[in-house]
Amino acid sequence: MKSGRVISILILTVIAVVLIAQARLLYIFPQSDSARWWGDETGQMLELRAEVQDGYARIPTGLGSSVAITNGIVRGNSWLAAAIYGLPVHLFSGVAGIVDIGRTITFLLSITMLVVMYRMLRAFGVSQMVSLLAILLLVTTRSFFFSSHAARLDIAAGFSVLVFAWYLSTRFDFLRSGKWNATARWYFFYGVVAILFGTLSIHLVTLLAAISIYMLWRFGAFQKVWPIFVSLGGTLAMLAILFSVYAISGAPVTLFGNSVASNQFQSVAGGLPILRPFSRSVQLANILERLHGLWFEAPTFLILIVVTIAIQIIFLSKAEKSHKASFIYGAAIAIAISWLLFESPALYYFFQVIPIFIVVLFIEFNKQLQGTKVTQMASIAIAIVLCYFGVSDTMRAAHLSKAIEQDNSVAIASALDSIKAETKQGTIPIVLAQNPAIAIVEHEKNVRLMTAHLVSFPTSSKSIADVLKDVGVSYMILYAPHDRLSYSLDYHVLRPIADSIGTIVLRKTGTMFDVHRDYFSEQTDDRQFALNQDTMILYRLSIAR
Repeated sequence: MKSGRVISILILTVIAVVLIAQARLLYIFPQSDSARWWGDETGQMLELRAEVQDGYARIPTGLGSSVAITNGIVRGNSWLAAAIYGLPVHLFSGVAGIVDIGRTITFLLSITMLVVMYRMLRAFGVSQMVSLLAILLLVTTRSFFFSSHAARLDIAAGFSVLVFAWYLSTRFDFLRSGKWNATARWYFFYGVVAILFGTLSIHLVTLLAAISIYMLWRFGAFQKVWPIFVSLGGTLAMLAILFSVYAISGAPVTLFGNSVASNQFQSVAGGLPILRPFSRSVQLANILERLHGLWFEAPTFLILIVVTIAIQIIFLSKAEKSHKASFIYGAAIAIAISWLLFESPALYYFFQVIPIFIVVLFIEFNKQLQGTKVTQMASIAIAIVLCYFGVSDTMRAAHLSKAIEQDNSVAIASALDSIKAETKQGTIPIVLAQNPAIAIVEHEKNVRLMTAHLVSFPTSSKSIADVLKDVGVSYMILYAPHDRLSYSLDYHVLRPIADSIGTIVLRKTGTMFDVHRDYFSEQTDDRQFALNQDTMILYRLSIAR
């Protein structure tokens, strides 16, 4: 057996070891609706299930808020995401928690994406050993660890970008070699498919728009003009179908929901870097924040960028690129620009672009460093180092994850027992809960969950206390962090309201959530957990109807 084959088997084994180590924590790392996403997991699964049931996306648990009515036209059409996530959640939510179902789907998508990524690298002529090394680098990043363990759409978005880039680069290669011509039908259905994939994640609208504009330019559409109008026709045709379904469903016609104040969706849109493109301070801060995030999430990825640039400078390579390679290099640049200008620098958006960047870097890396003995030995060393850090991350994360899972589950179970003991048989009380409790409370059949969306998406100018009274909330489950800081700046108003209109029924202390905690910190021993105790507080409200 050739040495390259042996090394490939070794790297493949290392990939399997890391994935198995990560999969063991699939349902507890990070905490469901963790501080990283602030309730997005339960909310995401609820809105996609609602879209399957009602014909448009909304979050039914957000009583008293605009998201309980509709997420608006922009976010209310998530049909591809609803098919992948919403339908299984609708079918199986009676036997498993919706976040667990969503995480299972995401992890399966992650494995599928890794296989497609490998096939893609091989199709670009990257050696088997280097292709597997690229996969290993990706799975050992914390960005993959987090994203593959989330009932969210970041993996799906990154997967989609990867597939579009591969497909279009292949079409471009065929176009330039005379094996294929882009017909009017192709342009039309490309527009249809691009919009359809935009319903998988709102972030794909800008990412796929960037790669589509780049495609039209490289395909010569700007010289002929007609392909632009035909592809635009496909886009409008698909939008017409989506908006028609939305209208038929009976949902209120609004862009982001009918909240009385600027809501969270609008705030995020208003903070995008593209709105201040010529502000040097804004753009510099934008880039620095992303670099800082990448250093924490994927340091090996940043190192690879530096190494690739260094190799280019040292070797001064001017080798002619294939049509396929030249297209995907340009596509990656277009995606990078879109990511920098049209995306928030939040950590959870990183994985939408990291896979395609790694593919491009390894295509270039493979071209410069062929399978010599030196590179083979270097590959073994890199694989061992990456395996160490990947498995080490899972071991550190396991300690805090298990502590949170145990303490928070026990506390919520005690709260639900107290509610059950005070509730008349046949009555289903409404319980407003903060994020660490919502996944468990949502799955409980004897209570009705209310999420705190009324704070960020209000539909009434009334006070929150009055809205709670109108809704008929009976209990509130709130959290106080160990460091005495606010659990969430968005929802800090709930605690004083609960203190003024409610009675404390139960207090439980323990390691309840990951706010202000680092999963990968060395200092996660039992003594530290004992000293840094969070508090879960169950309030009975006196204003319930």
